[in-house]
Amino acid sequence: MGFEIEPVVDESTGEVVDYKGFFIYTDRSALNTIEDVAAFIADLLHEQKTGALPYNLCFFWDSVGSIPCRLSIESQKNNNEWNAGAMSQQFGNFINQQIVLSRKENMPYTNTLVAVNKIWVAKPNSPMEQPKMKNKGGDTMFFDSSLVITFGNVTNSGTNKIKATKNGKDVEFAKRTKISCDKNHITGVTSKGASIMTVHGFIEDDKKAVDEYKKAHSAEWLQVLGTKDFDIVEENDGEEDIRDIFDNEPTTLETNE
Repeated sequence: MGFEIEPVVDESTGEVVDYKGFFIYTDRSALNTIEDVAAFIADLLHEQKTGALPYNLCFFWDSVGSIPCRLSIESQKNNNEWNAGAMSQQFGNFINQQIVLSRKENMPYTNTLVAVNKIWVAKPNSPMEQPKMKNKGGDTMFFDSSLVITFGNVTNSGTNKIKATKNGKDVEFAKRTKISCDKNHITGVTSKGASIMTVHGFIEDDKKAVDEYKKAHSAEWLQVLGTKDFDIVEENDGEEDIRDIFDNEPTTLETNE
């Protein structure tokens, strides 16, 4: 995530058992429902308001759509409509408004919420229609967001693997992904393009950037490739195809028609 961290080492084994730093981390073991996530954020906002947490706050949620609402758990039935309703009630009508209000000039601290939203693909109603990308948990986060960035295609991942290869051995060191700015209430500019992902962060989608990254990190691949003399290849994910969203084609298309 790019946080400054300090490993916590078990002195008896030398094993890293935890990390500490200037952040608060919690996971699914503590936050089991959408309501739990909202309550966790609301508690920190309250601490900030009372002066117990005198800092700007940035919340990272990975990911919306990964947990159900309380009613789904209590009923032992994961109902998408219930989950979407809980997102609207807890975030659309509450948390998201608190985030926006912190950006007033008279507010002492500014807060930000960054969320990764899982998606699903709605099948077209007819062969002539296009499939549509939908957000798991409903569209509350999309409607309330100031900036929405989408990675990949609708019907497939939209990524190309970039590998270093030699004598049948490969090291996948990057992926090129399509990226689009689908909503921008900050500068008003929306655009499409591509970016390259690595374990060290994003780099520009051009040969010079790839060559510089290769020069900086190729020594790390020696154990696998056995040499610095290797080829760079790109594995194409293929063009986006409407049929990718159907399990049995073209039968499903004929059935929908």
